[in-house]
Amino acid sequence: MSAGFEADADRLAVSSGDFGNLAERAAAVAERLERALDGAHGAWGDGPVGQAIAASHVPPAEETLAGLRSLSGRLTAFGQTVGAAAGRYRGSEEDAQQAITDTAQG
Repeated sequence: MSAGFEADADRLAVSSGDFGNLAERAAAVAERLERALDGAHGAWGDGPVGQAIAASHVPPAEETLAGLRSLSGRLTAFGQTVGAAAGRYRGSEEDAQQAITDTAQG
């Protein structure tokens, strides 16, 4: 038999704020990576060897940068979702308590 499901709405609400800080950190990492990649542009040279190096390294670096850029927004959105869930859990608990009170008085 299952013990059921339990959520700590207060902890969820507090934790939801942590995602904003994580989003800021991800954005800062993306900015640093972008500056590093911009500074490295052409460092391998324009010859055939340099072009081969660029062809194998630039696309993955750009994919990584794009992923980091989008991570900030996804973390922000997830934090908002967690905060909204905390509010819904809290509301459900209050509704259930009121229903029990109403039934007991009833």
